[in-house]
Amino acid sequence: MLRSRYVQCCRVFSRAYATATSPHALVFLEHSQGVIDSGSLSALTAASQLGGKVSALVVGAPDHLPAVVEQAKKYVQHVLCGLDS
Repeated sequence: MLRSRYVQCCRVFSRAYATATSPHALVFLEHSQGVIDSGSLSALTAASQLGGKVSALVVGAPDHLPAVVEQAKKYVQHVLCGLDS
């Protein structure tokens, strides 16, 4: 009888943690003269292996940014851009 009360009490006070069905990742892409660095490509690969949505953040000069965005679109669903002036 004591055991059944203990089990009921534990069920009441046990926590249920909410977990996402699939993880989301935001990867900051480093680039040089419009070419994505190999370290950033490795980070993209690792993030895509998690199985969730992958987004990329790219910051750069207006003349280099379009080339980086086109490269990034091959790997991610969303590309966020920031212009450096």
